[in-house]
Amino acid sequence: MTTVTIGPQSRLSVGHLVVRQEDEDEYIVGDAAAGIFFSVPEIGARIIELLAAGSSVAEAAAELERRTGDDVDVAGFAEDLVAAGVVPELDGAAVPGHRAVASSRTSRIPARWARPLFGRIAWAVYALCFAASLAIFFAEPELVPTYEDVFFSTDVLLSLIMANVVMIGLAFVHEIWHALAGAALGVESRFHVRRRAYFPVFETDLTALWTVPPEQRYGPFLAGLGIDAVVMFGALAVRFAWMQSWISLPGDFVRVLGMVVVGQAVKMAFQALAFLRTDLYMVLLTATGTRNLHGIALLLLKKRVRRLTDRETATLSAAHPRDLAWARWYRVLYLAGFTWLIWFSYYYLWPSLRVIVGWSWNVLIAAPIGSTGWWEAIVIAVLAAVDLAFPVWVTVRDRRARRKESPI
Repeated sequence: MTTVTIGPQSRLSVGHLVVRQEDEDEYIVGDAAAGIFFSVPEIGARIIELLAAGSSVAEAAAELERRTGDDVDVAGFAEDLVAAGVVPELDGAAVPGHRAVASSRTSRIPARWARPLFGRIAWAVYALCFAASLAIFFAEPELVPTYEDVFFSTDVLLSLIMANVVMIGLAFVHEIWHALAGAALGVESRFHVRRRAYFPVFETDLTALWTVPPEQRYGPFLAGLGIDAVVMFGALAVRFAWMQSWISLPGDFVRVLGMVVVGQAVKMAFQALAFLRTDLYMVLLTATGTRNLHGIALLLLKKRVRRLTDRETATLSAAHPRDLAWARWYRVLYLAGFTWLIWFSYYYLWPSLRVIVGWSWNVLIAAPIGSTGWWEAIVIAVLAAVDLAFPVWVTVRDRRARRKESPI
């Protein structure tokens, strides 16, 4: 945390801050360059307005006292702004430790180029692709993906390498679509590698969306699912046409498409797990007008099984009434999602892992040391270890980053 001295005559450089009313007495304040956004009450918005106009701390305090009749602690609020990292200059001098984060290049794509991808026609196509995929699953149950679809080849190593390459590529497409949807609104974005449960994920940071009206946020949040639906339908439609003997294709290509379908289906189902704070969680957050739905719901669940810490109790006591109201039913969604995750692990992840470990072990025992088969088994074991260790690494990295953060 940066420590500076705020005096009555101090002047803060805050003209770059975005201030937008979110609720009756809640305003979103954001520094787009630094990627920092938080909420303040109306009096906080008025302080920023006065400071941005060039008023000193004392002048802003005197003006607010004249308007409200109350003694407002402008100096204390100014110190909080500096601590939050959104004040680059104080009294004409650079604030020590302040550093703006470079914006994403993706967000520099002209909005007029990205808008056609998220117009009414585009969203109609996304929705139709999703509905058509469900119709195909219903009409041809054999096309419903299973874990065996990942192993499209008898060569386990080839299957794993191909699956990882394809899934990573499609994950990038998913995130790029989020960024493009943000660019269509003129919103900046950044890419990160995160963890959700035991899944490593690419993530597009669209924090700046909080500076636009709620009704404009749905498109960027749902954009990834939109392109996922198109990709899944494309692969599924070709497989369906092949099964109906409408087209002739190599069997290997059709099996690769099966691997694409299972990857997309799992990814879309994964997004439905709102309790992991996925894209649909952000949609839910926007629709309900809540701020910390997941955190409050988790505290309510913890309260039933153990005593909360003083910090947790204080967080729950300070929770917005809307968060408390929605969190009571969100707990059910949380438990349902956790149950589904256990089911998915048992029917998809465990069988896949058993195939990989079993094959590698049998080859290592039977194949001569140094042979081609022996080295393939080693590579597969390494890939499996990386897949298991990567989420752990992301978790440790994120926790270290959180310890270094200095919240306002």
